[in-house]
Amino acid sequence: MALSAFEFFLLLVYYGFTAESYRGPAKDKRKVIMAKKLSMMINRDHPEVCRAVILEDGRINDYIVENVSQEKIKGNIYLGVINRVEPAIEAAFVDFGGSKYGFLPFKDVLKESYVDTGEKKARIRIQDVLVRGQEILVQVAKESRDAKGPSLTNSISLPGRFLVLMSGSHASAVSRKIEDGEERKKLKTLVADFKLPDNLGLIIRTAGLGRTKTELQKDLQRLLMVWENLSTSREKKINKPPFLLYQEADMVVRLVRDNFTTETSEVLVDNIESYNAVKGFMKMVMPRFTNRVKLYKDTTPIFSRFNIEDQIESLYQRKVSLPSGGSIVFDSGEAMVSIDVNSGKTTSASQLEETALKTNLEAAEEIGRQLRIRDLGGLVVIDFIDMFHKKNQTLVEKEIKKICKLDKARINIARISKFGLLEMSRQRLAPPVQQGAFVECDSCAGTGIVRSLNYVVMHVLRKIKEHLASGRVKELTVEVSSDVTEYMLNHKSAFLLGLQEKLQFKLEFLSKPGVTWTDFKYLVTNKTSEELKGLDLITNNALIETTKPKDEQEQSRPQNRANSLNKGRRSRPIQRKRYNRRNSNGQRFDRKRMPSKIGNSNEDGSDLVVRHDTSNVTPKETVPVSPSSPLTIAPKPDRGSENIFERITGFFGKTSKDGDSPSSGADS
Repeated sequence: MALSAFEFFLLLVYYGFTAESYRGPAKDKRKVIMAKKLSMMINRDHPEVCRAVILEDGRINDYIVENVSQEKIKGNIYLGVINRVEPAIEAAFVDFGGSKYGFLPFKDVLKESYVDTGEKKARIRIQDVLVRGQEILVQVAKESRDAKGPSLTNSISLPGRFLVLMSGSHASAVSRKIEDGEERKKLKTLVADFKLPDNLGLIIRTAGLGRTKTELQKDLQRLLMVWENLSTSREKKINKPPFLLYQEADMVVRLVRDNFTTETSEVLVDNIESYNAVKGFMKMVMPRFTNRVKLYKDTTPIFSRFNIEDQIESLYQRKVSLPSGGSIVFDSGEAMVSIDVNSGKTTSASQLEETALKTNLEAAEEIGRQLRIRDLGGLVVIDFIDMFHKKNQTLVEKEIKKICKLDKARINIARISKFGLLEMSRQRLAPPVQQGAFVECDSCAGTGIVRSLNYVVMHVLRKIKEHLASGRVKELTVEVSSDVTEYMLNHKSAFLLGLQEKLQFKLEFLSKPGVTWTDFKYLVTNKTSEELKGLDLITNNALIETTKPKDEQEQSRPQNRANSLNKGRRSRPIQRKRYNRRNSNGQRFDRKRMPSKIGNSNEDGSDLVVRHDTSNVTPKETVPVSPSSPLTIAPKPDRGSENIFERITGFFGKTSKDGDSPSSGADS
């Protein structure tokens, strides 16, 4: 008996089946929904800088930047010349044509590069197998940092899309990132039949996982062609060593080669030249994914269009906020990178452990991401929030190890100590992203703090007294900043004037805007022998005068006749007649408005002199001033025609006639 469609549907409902039963398991559907979207964006609208990001659901997962001012030489291969051998540190310094000599450790020198010097000992020493002037093939392993030169290695490696060709190796290996034992055995079986020249080996990269034998064979053929060209150039020696043999690929091509995966949905490029380079590389290596490379043509900048600029700017900040309200603070020093984890708000004391665990877990995930994006390497110390339970510390350690597995750099992680500190080391793959975006401050020299004005002034005063200690100073010129000069005039002028009078020298301040306290200069002009003799004579006379007996001093004083006549008699003190001095215009002198001595140098050199250095100041435009009209003086009225009232008012500079002022007479 056949069932109709309606009856069949009723049976399905009765037995609990639905149409979802035919669509596969529910977890597979969730996998499709939760799949992360990966994309690459390359910004090269200006030739000075090239920036690229790898996005994961719109969030930066990796950031690569390259400036034209900072030449990248990592991965380049040179035919260098050994400049000197240092047995104490078991290393050699190699001239490879750069601005600084490269550092070549003895452990990175292959036996094929040894020179037979005739010395045969049980232990091989660097001075017995390497000599000065020896030609050696080297590759840059690390970029130069601070005052150090780049690190070199004699073991050459040529990276491809799926394989890495290594010199000095006789076997094939698999990347440490591939942890599945079965996959490792499968990959080793695929490359076991590959024929390689002597002293060459292979390393299968993470991108080679799941690739066919044909794809790996094509990648190997391209690497062998590069190796043959490199060997031929070395044998020909067209130029005299040192010279460049092989240059690493462009940053754009290198980014796609090392980071593109099958999960990458698209590669957006905003520069036509870079677009053509990526397109050509994809056609040669991965022709199936060529259509995923797209040229961005919108007028809005590519990073602004996808809200990436704000995320990039946050990479340059010390403080990173966490979702729970806590924060992470990064401090990069010469020895290590220190990271401090700060907690958020807690509602009660019973939730301290829970809040600490939640904040530390968020911080562990964000720290692994920030170390990768900022490219911070070397020794890293993380100060987590204190947790009392051992299981909570183990959870935090597992979380940070999990997030660090996504990093391409080699990372070694220790356990959390009793002080709540976790130590780890990260391989330096490239200079930090801040290196090209910031320069060292001239005022603080990168420390972030400057000396206070009070300390700088005291330092200048001590230096002045230090130069005056010899007693031979005739003139002392001090070049200081403007704020120090202003402080000296306002607070130390009396002290400095007294010092000049006591030591008989001339002090002059030269104000230079923008100069730091470490660049202050003290220019000393010493006295001649004749001036020193005259100064000693004056000092001796003054000393003799002060050491005379008291009776001699009283006899030498002139006797006042008026005082002797009025001795013992009360009398009014003699008052001097007060004269009010006036100028030519009949105005009185105001002593309060008279200019002080400070800032005006006299010929005797007894004043405090201040000059301003205007050598670095651009002159302003001068406005032409119209010539002033000559001042005409009103004629004096005839005294015979004046009455007594007019004469009195004229004495004070006013006249009662016509009520005119002297200025009106001049205008007439």
